[in-house]
Amino acid sequence: MSGIILGYLVFALSAFALFRVTHHDPHVPASIGFEISAIAYGMFFAFLAGYWGTGIGGRGDMLVSSVIAAIMLIGAIASIAARGMGWSPFAAIIFMVPAELVGGYVYIWKERQR
Repeated sequence: MSGIILGYLVFALSAFALFRVTHHDPHVPASIGFEISAIAYGMFFAFLAGYWGTGIGGRGDMLVSSVIAAIMLIGAIASIAARGMGWSPFAAIIFMVPAELVGGYVYIWKERQR
C-alpha cells in the first residue's frame, strides 16, 4: 500500500508544483513549447512514480504499478468529465499512464537482472 501512495504522490505533487510555479491552468491551452515541456516533465515523474512505487511496494510484480496507473487514468478521466477535454488530462492518458507502467516494468526487469 505504501508503494501505491508514495508512487502516486511522486506524480501528483510534481504536477501540482509545475502548474503552480508556472501559473498555467492544465485545462486551458498553452503554448506548444510549454505543452511539450510539461508532457516530458510529466512522463519523467510518471516513470519515477512507477519505478519507485514498485520498488517500495516490494511485490516483484506489476500490481503496484498497475494500481498507480489506474489511479492516474481515473483522475484524468474525472478531470475530463468535470472540465471538458483539455490537453493535460489527454496527455496524461496517452503519455503519462504508459510511462508509469514502463517505470514499474523497468524496476522489475532490473531486479530480475540481479
